[in-house]
Amino acid sequence: MHSLRTAAIVLALTVATGCGVAREVGLDPGRAASPPPVVLHLADGDRVLDAWSWCFANGCADGAAPEDPVDAGSPDAVAFSFALDGWTFDASFREPRDRCFRQVDGLVDQTGDQTFEVTPAGPAGTWDVDLTGRGPGGDVVTTFRWTTPTAGGAPAEATGSAAVLADHDGSLDSYGVEVFLDDLAEQPRHATATVTVVSAPGDEATIALERQRGCYERGALGFSAPRSAGLAATRIGDGPFTYEVRLDLDGTTYVGRGAWPDDQSAEMAPHVPLTWTPPLPVFAG
Repeated sequence: MHSLRTAAIVLALTVATGCGVAREVGLDPGRAASPPPVVLHLADGDRVLDAWSWCFANGCADGAAPEDPVDAGSPDAVAFSFALDGWTFDASFREPRDRCFRQVDGLVDQTGDQTFEVTPAGPAGTWDVDLTGRGPGGDVVTTFRWTTPTAGGAPAEATGSAAVLADHDGSLDSYGVEVFLDDLAEQPRHATATVTVVSAPGDEATIALERQRGCYERGALGFSAPRSAGLAATRIGDGPFTYEVRLDLDGTTYVGRGAWPDDQSAEMAPHVPLTWTPPLPVFAG
């Protein structure tokens, strides 16, 4: 399991795009065209960052972040530009390690039509910063390394979501059962979870979840159950449905609640964001 942030990037890059940008920038609509680069504006000169995954004009390319990205040094902030109007950028800071890295969302300010500035996030130190841009005709992802001289923002809260039921062409269905957690303070040694689905008439189905193995991001957890378990929840009556996730982290119980389809996430459908009691332990930087 990767994080919700990474999953959102993957989903964005698989969205089909039209040829409007090809016409707008004077490209041949019959040929696949790569997007313009992101350009870092550093004290010792500009550095060009090509996208390692993108959808643009009438083509897409998937890749992996470079193991040794361009090093921006240690400025207080990093300014960059992208030579198209109407684009916005997000930043995600991750520790430069192979597995179980910490990842923190950062802040990107738009300073002009095509210019931006990213400021530190998380504790001061060395981070690989993934810039994800979205705009007319596509998406881009590129990466640079930055040793931040000061600490930046930390997550406001640890979050979680659940997916059990789905709407398949107007019919109630399930694609499998998942619970994802992000931005926990630490990786728990012991973690168990169940999800109870309650129909509008009040009937319910409780599903035991299995913790996904390994750690791909520190502070993130995944639980799952097979599609057959989700299909059992389609037989408890009509919706709307409520979800109650009971989560045990190293002996402390947390309860997350949400409603499907009313609270379904637009970016991660059919996942439903959960409200937790008590709040999950959050990474404070």
